[in-house]
Order: sequence, then structure tokens, then C-alpha cells
Amino acid sequence: MKEQEALSLVDTLLGSANQRQRLNDVQSEVFLKTWEGRSYGNIAKQLGYEHDYIKKVGSHLWRSLSQILSEPVSKGNLQAVLRRYQQSQQSASALPVIQCKQDWGEAIDVSRFYGRQAELQTLENWILEDCCRAIGIFGLGGIGKTALSVKLAQQVQPKFDYLIWRSLQQAPPLELILSEILPILAGTEVVTDCSINTLMKQLHSKRCLFVLDNVESILQDGNRSGQYQQELEPYRHLFDRICDEPHQSCLIITGRDKPGGFAFREGKNLPVRSLHLQGLSGEDGQQILITKGLDATRSQRLVLVKYFGGNPLALKIAATTIQTLFSGNSQAFLAQGRTVFSDLWDLLEQQFERLSPLQQQIMYWLAIHREGVTPAKLHQEILPKVPWRELLEALDSLQARSLIFDERSLIDTGSGNLTQQPVIMEYVTERFIQTIEKEIITGNLNLFRTHALIEAQTQDYLRDAQIQLILHPLTERLLTHFATPAQLEKHLCQILASLQHQAATQTGYAGGNLLNLSNSPGRPRFLTGG
Repeated sequence: MKEQEALSLVDTLLGSANQRQRLNDVQSEVFLKTWEGRSYGNIAKQLGYEHDYIKKVGSHLWRSLSQILSEPVSKGNLQAVLRRYQQSQQSASALPVIQCKQDWGEAIDVSRFYGRQAELQTLENWILEDCCRAIGIFGLGGIGKTALSVKLAQQVQPKFDYLIWRSLQQAPPLELILSEILPILAGTEVVTDCSINTLMKQLHSKRCLFVLDNVESILQDGNRSGQYQQELEPYRHLFDRICDEPHQSCLIITGRDKPGGFAFREGKNLPVRSLHLQGLSGEDGQQILITKGLDATRSQRLVLVKYFGGNPLALKIAATTIQTLFSGNSQAFLAQGRTVFSDLWDLLEQQFERLSPLQQQIMYWLAIHREGVTPAKLHQEILPKVPWRELLEALDSLQARSLIFDERSLIDTGSGNLTQQPVIMEYVTERFIQTIEKEIITGNLNLFRTHALIEAQTQDYLRDAQIQLILHPLTERLLTHFATPAQLEKHLCQILASLQHQAATQTGYAGGNLLNLSNSPGRPRFLTGG
């Protein structure tokens, strides 16, 4: 029996119906290294934990296995006991397994997953034992909702006929989502009726696990949370029907806010429930820092986890910041961190300020795009033009700082899809709007020339997202600087007049940006003639 085979067997045993638990990351490492014959002291040193803690983890694991296998299990007899158990099971008939048809869409890689065992068990019980029709996973940006939804789906998918995972980050119309998933459920390439009624029939007749990530993207900003964007109201009807009608499927949604109608339908003993995701615990959170290669003591790592509230994304960025800004000195960071990094926003700003002008340009363009974009497309859009080599170097640096990621790890071929984590994209978008606002007010145009507020050629739903998240907030900010819209109109006329005497290479995207501003709500009318 090989070590990975043994690890899988132990995970299966612990996940049995009676035990209702799974191996966490630390337990997995202790098991594998024990299998190799390592001592607790050696394991503790390699993983960066205290000896007593590793010994406690191992003892608890052997005790659990002893109870399951009904014979004593220890470091010394581990391999013999598991081999004997495997041999005794070889003649047993295998349980039937449902062949699940899966479409993971934009689901992220969760091969490195930290903690969340209690949350996973709770959610699994809701799905498999309580047969919930709809489950919401809500929490702050970067807290790990997406990763949890993927890990959960991986664990329960054998119990379903179909698994479909989709991201709503770019607020696609419901019609687009239905046109993608209904052919999968129907087992045909073309479905003529891509309606909610058709989907509900499929959810009634087949057992489907349906995951929609980043649900906040289809909701409005403002004082009233949970309100859908007007053009995305069909999602409300879909969620209402899935929550209210009896069927054998399950919808999982993740987001920062609960969509309207979800809260009053949920309850402890109802088929609609929600989980508010908190930060990782100290032991689980510090595993992120260890994986990032941070040179710190256990106590320093625990302080960092507590300081950042166990936010996985914040911890990853913090580790990179300590390694770059503080030369890897965790103690120096802790001595100043509470003033230099008051929250995640300030942390991102510190990272951003250290980027080169080209790297900052790339960050702004990725925020404008709202979804994955190839290096080749970035190369076409960036002004002024830069050599291909410099662009790839800048992209490589941004990846190393955990500020962007490549969906297919193909940067070197120029065909990868580059994007940002949602919380980073939110920060960069806000910074972009603030900078453009200052440039227009002062007349000192920089980003306004080198970046487009809205892409000229893109899909409608992406263009709508750019209008909603960039153009509208910018227009509202500009109007606060002038007593009347007419005064803003006069100011923009002056900018237009100055641009008319410049070459196209100098104006860049400025002309198109002025045109788009003229078509924004509350807009000046100098370019429309009305």
C-alpha cells in the first residue's frame, strides 16, 4: 500500500457515517510523514509547529482510527493495521456509486485547502441528511467562500446525478446561464426553451447540485442590501422557485450579501439555510503562512492570523508584504503593522504603491476587463506601447505578489487568462475611479488618456458591468465638484477643446472616455447636442 492510497483510506474511514469527520491539512501531513517513519520532533520542525502540538494531533488521529477499526493503532503498527484492514475488505462487494456528470465552469483549484472541517460537515449534513433545497454561504471578501463551495461540491458530488458550478462575478444575464446548463441536464446540444420552467422540470426529475458563486455581483449597491439589479430580476424568480418548490436538487449560492427573499425563507428546520463564514482559526490560518514560506515563529504566525481575522486572502498578501517590504522580518512588521496596515484596504494600497507604472497599468486594465484577459490583448491595449518582454516580466512580478492569477498557467505562451481576486479588483476599481476623478478636476490627464472607462468591443453583460461599476460612480463623483451640471459641462468642454489640438497618439482613450461620460446618467450634453 502506497502512502497516498493509505491517506485516502484513512480519510474515507474518518468520513464514514458514524465518525462524521475528515482529515484536515495538519493531520494529513502528520499521517504522511509518520508513514515515512519520521519522528514527531522531525515533523514539528519541518512544519513549523511545536512538538507537543504535533504529538497531540498524532495521538488524536491514532485514537480515532483505533475506535473505527476496533483494534489499537499507533505510530509503530500503523502500516500493518491498515494493510490488514485493506486485505479484509478486498472481498467485500463495492457499494454502488452514482456516475455524476460534472461541469465545473470557472471553479478554482482547492488542492491546498485549509481548515473548515466543521463548516464542511455542517453543510454536508444540510445537503445529504436534511435535503435542503437552497443553501447560502455568505461572508466578507477574501474570507474563502468560493474555495469552500468548491471543496463542498467535491465531497458531495457522488450523491448527485449532475454537478454544475458557475460564477456570477461578471453579472451575466440569467438567459446566458440557462443556455449553458440546460443542454447539460437535458443531454442534448440544443435546448429550444431555455426558461426557468424548463430548469425546474430538470431539478424535479434529476438530482442536481447547482452552485452559483459571487451572487453579490447581480445585486444593487446602495442602502438597501439584497436588491437585484433591474435587468437581473430574473434571478430573483429563479431563487424563489428553487427555495419554494419541492424537488430533489440543491442550489448553493455564495456572496457578500444575501439576495432579496432569501433571509425570510431560511430557518434552522427549513429547507433553506445559510452559513456566515468566519475567518480561519489560528492553527488553520497559520498553515497559509507556512505554505507561503514565511519565516516566522508559531507565536508570530498566530498573531498575524488574529490580526487579519483569519482572512485567507489577507494572510496571503500579508506574507508577501512581509517578505518584500520588511525583508521577511515578521517581528518588524508586527511592530509597525497596526499603524501601517490598519485594514485590508490599506494593505492593498501599500502593495499597489510599490508597483512599477507598467504593473499599475496592468492592474487597472484587469479591473476594467472584469474577467480573464490574455496577455496578448493587454499588449494591444496598453498605452504607450511596451515591448512584449517587459509585459511578461511585469505579469510575472504581479503573480509573485499574489495580486493577479493565471486561470490556465499559460503566461509564457501568451494565451493564459489573467484576472484578479474579487477583493483586489474592488480595491483597484475604486482607486481607478478616484484617480480619474482628480485628473478631470485638475485637467492633468494621465490615466484618462491611457485607459478606457468602457471597452469599445466586449460582450454586453461586461459592458453593463463597466457602466455600473466604473462609469456611473465616476459621474456621480464629478457632479459633487460643481454647483450645477452645466458647470461640469463647461469644464468638460474645455477638456474637449484642448484635446482637439492634439494628435491621436497624445489623446489616447480620452476622446472615447468623454463620449462615454456624455452618455452617462446625469451627464453633460455637450457631445450629444441635446
